[in-house]
Amino acid sequence: MNQTYLYRFRLSTWEMDMNEKENNHLEKLIVTALISYIVTNADDLIILMNFFTEASIGNSNMKVRHIFLGQYLGFFIVLLISLIGYFISFVLSIEMLGFLGFVPIYLGLRELIKFLIDWYRNRHGTIDDILPSDPIVTVQLEIVQDQQEIKENNQRNLSKIDRIKLNLFKCFNHIFTVETLKVTSITVANSGDNIAIYTPLFAQAYRWQIIVYIIIFLLMVFIWLIISYYFINYQPILNLAQKYARYIVPIVFIAIGIYIIITSDCFPWLIKAIQTRNFQNS
Repeated sequence: MNQTYLYRFRLSTWEMDMNEKENNHLEKLIVTALISYIVTNADDLIILMNFFTEASIGNSNMKVRHIFLGQYLGFFIVLLISLIGYFISFVLSIEMLGFLGFVPIYLGLRELIKFLIDWYRNRHGTIDDILPSDPIVTVQLEIVQDQQEIKENNQRNLSKIDRIKLNLFKCFNHIFTVETLKVTSITVANSGDNIAIYTPLFAQAYRWQIIVYIIIFLLMVFIWLIISYYFINYQPILNLAQKYARYIVPIVFIAIGIYIIITSDCFPWLIKAIQTRNFQNS
């Protein structure tokens, strides 16, 4: 009897030790995931704040939903690249993502040119200020009304399946807009350090550990979005953002693009690749 009790005691002690080790391992895993995300996405706070600043402009096409969707879509792409990055890293170099830094530079320059054109028009006026526009507006309204009536009649004649397809198409267009893709592209462009850290992290992890990493990362994306949103929408900051957004946003976009290009070392990599004629990851 004593031996049986001793065996049970040792077994229960062993189980407790194993559970404690698993808990400690899980805690380390969570801490690693949090540190990895914070380190690789600290600069994303500035980018997100810039997007929310742009969304705060009254006539801006950028909406809050575009930022949330674009950020998550971009991060999913980053995670996907990281998951298969261990194999891709033998073929492609992470530095190549740095060339996507030209995307925010282009967007910033476009917004800057647009702002300068609007400023010039407001200062000097346009041909619309001279020519009467009322008849043109009336004709345009009539054309729009006719087009709406035609669309409504066409929709009534559609079958149920066609209506479902049409609604899905509208939903798709509503979600995946240019603004959403804009956020996504910049998120991916700024993901060089993410992929560099996440790839080895995933490569040496078990499946359940990868799932834990991904869950924590996705939660942190939401937290980052909420922090950025409420920071910009804090009334004093919001007032400043709405007042100076048109000046700040293009400059920040250009700065982000330059930052991505410089920190990614894409041009030194390209020069070396041209010299060695080796465009694969070394």
